[in-house]
Amino acid sequence: MVPVILGPSLPRCDRSLEEKNQWCRAVLILFKPWRTLGDLRLLGETWEQAYDRTDFGEKHLQTIKNIGVLNECRDAR
Repeated sequence: MVPVILGPSLPRCDRSLEEKNQWCRAVLILFKPWRTLGDLRLLGETWEQAYDRTDFGEKHLQTIKNIGVLNECRDAR
């Protein structure tokens, strides 16, 4: 499954450190249940650290991978 997100495409995780942090933030917002910012990351924690400590299910990991492939294909055009 590859959800098509309307609006600007997600950042790529394989580029600059800033873009990787933006990618981690976007993935957490989309795939981790949350109500407040504190549900997504701890105080003083980077988005990448929050992403690394999050256990995503196998289905979510496959969807995240598919979104990455879709973005790579769009960038290759």
